[in-house]
Amino acid sequence: MAKFIIFLDRLVNYYLYFVVMACFLSLVPNINPDYPLFDFIFKAAGFYLIPTFWGIIFSPAVMMVCLALLSAGLHKIYNKYYAKDEPQVLVMSPEEFIKKVQEKNLESNIITSPEEKEEKEDDSN
Repeated sequence: MAKFIIFLDRLVNYYLYFVVMACFLSLVPNINPDYPLFDFIFKAAGFYLIPTFWGIIFSPAVMMVCLALLSAGLHKIYNKYYAKDEPQVLVMSPEEFIKKVQEKNLESNIITSPEEKEEKEDDSN
């Protein structure tokens, strides 16, 4: 289910980018909106959902707000139910890493160097 929510979020974001690009396309001065390709793009971007008011098209803005809210909701759902199951990335310096490995080796009695092996054999004799 987590992957499906991530997929939906990406799909919503791609559609949001599509709406933004359609808005930029609508600013091109000599474009014919009745041409079939541009008509499809403008209809798919939701340009005709709300009637124009004083010659201003508010539909893309409403569509972008709705998509942003949907994306935020998907993020909240993912963070609430699935984020705790993600593997965590731990960032540390090389010195800290070596110290942790040595501590772990001491805990599990793993011999890492030849000197330690010789000391272990001398102790057993």
